[in-house]
Amino acid sequence: MEIETVETVPLRRELDDRFANAQKWIDSREYCLVRIETADGTVGWGECWGPVAGNREIIDEYVTPWLTGQRVDSVERIHDDLVFKLRSSYHSYVPASVVSGIDIALWDAYGKSTGRSVSRLLGGRRRDEVRAYATGHFFRDVEDFGRLQSVIAEEARGHVDAGFTALKQKVGLSRHFPWGPEEDIELVRTVREAVGDGIDLMVDANHAYDLATAKRVANGLEGLDVRFFEEPVRPEVAYYADLSDDVDVPIAGGESWAFQHEFNRVLSENAAEYVQPDVTSAGGITSTDRVATLAHSENVQCVPHVFGSAVALAASLQVIATIPGEPMLEFDRTPNPIREDLAETPITNDGDVVSIRDEPGLGIEIDESVLESFRAEP
Repeated sequence: MEIETVETVPLRRELDDRFANAQKWIDSREYCLVRIETADGTVGWGECWGPVAGNREIIDEYVTPWLTGQRVDSVERIHDDLVFKLRSSYHSYVPASVVSGIDIALWDAYGKSTGRSVSRLLGGRRRDEVRAYATGHFFRDVEDFGRLQSVIAEEARGHVDAGFTALKQKVGLSRHFPWGPEEDIELVRTVREAVGDGIDLMVDANHAYDLATAKRVANGLEGLDVRFFEEPVRPEVAYYADLSDDVDVPIAGGESWAFQHEFNRVLSENAAEYVQPDVTSAGGITSTDRVATLAHSENVQCVPHVFGSAVALAASLQVIATIPGEPMLEFDRTPNPIREDLAETPITNDGDVVSIRDEPGLGIEIDESVLESFRAEP
């Protein structure tokens, strides 16, 4: 089961209409996939968080020569050795998205080589399906706040009509518009009134606020029955701990943290009530699984962040199958043909439930013709 080839596959697709969160306007979907093939022809797929640039070069020029020839069933040892190697080389940081893409591809290939799903290899499945919440409700290109309220409310009602019982929406308008925290709170109120009291509602600021503003918004959310307030401030643990001490709305975060040691600090300082590692940026399946175990030991629910292609979605589900407690699946509902079409059998929902596959590896096969249609030029 030696690794014979490692290849990065850049994908990109322009969107018809752009949308935004507090960080940026999104007008395309871009991914750096990782393809690992063993000597016997077994293929595993992984995905890196972020743009192709950087991920591709580090993997192609630095990781591949080191990884080629190693055993695909040595996933966790390779993960730890790679983190050490990258830290030694880059000193001030570890490119966690690179570790993630490699790690996911290794688990996929390892699972396929044994005929078992990744969730079986991780120690056993706790569930065969998971409750999904609809992520969407991003900002649109509008000039009138009333128009934005109308568009977001209509989208929210559509998700409820499709069977979702939980939704997540965006706040942090001042990053792009002449509207501030009061309008953010009002936008959440708009969604709450549109969907009623029986729907779980989460709010995501994508670290838009300073600490004082985050407290102000959190206090404004208290009467709107918000399940959690995600990434309210920059991903500094001290800010999260301060905010968690001062507000009643549960605080969530984790997509901007990586590896077990970072989450260990979050949990030891009681900085978040929900932790959200992302398999494509936290260090892959290995690190996400470790974080989930750590969170469980500290009586904190792990609810992974998921916002990627079909590969990220499938990998996330394999980990979610094993997470203790009551995790949910973040199910992105924004336009994304790479998420919808890349797998030969797409992952879909039945109302607010998504089945977790038990086929070998990640449980999906890549449609090679679709892959080529999305492939970006170097």
